[in-house]
Amino acid sequence: MDNFKGSRSKRIYTLSAILIGFVLILFSLYVYERGENVLEGFIKIITSPTVLITDFLVLGGIGATFLNATLIFIFNFTLMKLLRVKMTGIVLASFFTVYGFSFFGKNILNILPIYAGGILYAKYEGIEFRDIIVTISFTSALAPFISEVAFSLNVFNEFAYINALVLGVLIGFIVTPLAKKMAGFHEGFNLYNLGFTGGILGAVLASIMKSYKFVVVPQRIISTEFDGILKFIASLTFILLIAIGYYINERSFKGYRSLLKDTGLRADFVSKFGYGLTFINMGIMGFVAMAYPILIGETLNGPLLAGILTIVGFAAAGKHILNTVPILLGVYLAHFGSSDDGFIIALSGLFGTSLAPIAGVYGIFWGIVAGWLHFAVVQSIGIIHGGLNLYNNGFSAGIVAGFMLPVINTINERHQKGRMKFLEKQKHIYDLIRRSETDDEEAN
Repeated sequence: MDNFKGSRSKRIYTLSAILIGFVLILFSLYVYERGENVLEGFIKIITSPTVLITDFLVLGGIGATFLNATLIFIFNFTLMKLLRVKMTGIVLASFFTVYGFSFFGKNILNILPIYAGGILYAKYEGIEFRDIIVTISFTSALAPFISEVAFSLNVFNEFAYINALVLGVLIGFIVTPLAKKMAGFHEGFNLYNLGFTGGILGAVLASIMKSYKFVVVPQRIISTEFDGILKFIASLTFILLIAIGYYINERSFKGYRSLLKDTGLRADFVSKFGYGLTFINMGIMGFVAMAYPILIGETLNGPLLAGILTIVGFAAAGKHILNTVPILLGVYLAHFGSSDDGFIIALSGLFGTSLAPIAGVYGIFWGIVAGWLHFAVVQSIGIIHGGLNLYNNGFSAGIVAGFMLPVINTINERHQKGRMKFLEKQKHIYDLIRRSETDDEEAN
């Protein structure tokens, strides 16, 4: 376990600030050279519908997209600091996941009503808001509902903003008890429980909206021109994580093998292995995740960057290379014979790693099967919530996990029973041989 106190932590923060500042300076120069109107692009991002799949890099430009992402990160970080939330594995996962989805789907405007609903729920139940802040931050997966109601041309009127605000508050209010109930369905084998919960809640809300003639038009707006700069920024971030982790972990990778042996089921790598090894794992998983679309031949864009950053976040709460690669392999194998393009394969693979605990607990074979099933299910499941649940893959993963677990356990139990019968038979034969030898000795 690493030491993360005193002057040492101050040096780490200073180093991080210098490196992050360096990245931001380079990025600012890039945006300046492009001559983008960042403010105009930002206004377009926060005042447009954000149904799946709407890449903010196309909608507002790279400068406006990073402005939105930065504002969301600062908002969440400040809120958690004010609430004195302990920096656990799942908290790190929420930071990176929400930050990732600020490149498509979430903006600083459409997430706020959901947080307001969470605050009201905490007041209603008489609990501390910090106890549910992680749940609420993940629930921003349903933020497209707010943007769709507020800015859709189909129903735009003077009450649209009020309706969107009320809907967002309602989502934030009811999601916490739903999330607790839904977790039992997949027994923790789907790391994106809020994706599954959001899918159920989103399906109900989308059905209600549809019954009142509210038409949601699916989108496929994906950028292709920012591949190089996204790879550069992502690589610097991952190197930063590894460097800081290496420094914290007494300038070594000691203990990383132990982390790789963890199944990933209900895991908190921060509490188990410390910040050092956790950051190292996050950086390594960033490169692994980025390699997947590159090997498939896809350029990086907003949605794929979100998938990569989500893996980085959950590398603090269950994912590592040994339990994620089988899922990625399963998704890749599943595309043979399918008409889906490389982008869908890459996106499904990255987010399908939500099923990593299946590979961790039951082995590589079942991990590959889980990835294969996930690719099949996720292609059809989005229609249920109309593309308004950003964590569509988490919804699919919950269904796949809930389906697979009884099957795997039944097969394993059958195998165990067969093995026990075999051992009993062997023992019976052994006893007969021993008895025969004893009889022969007594006869002699």
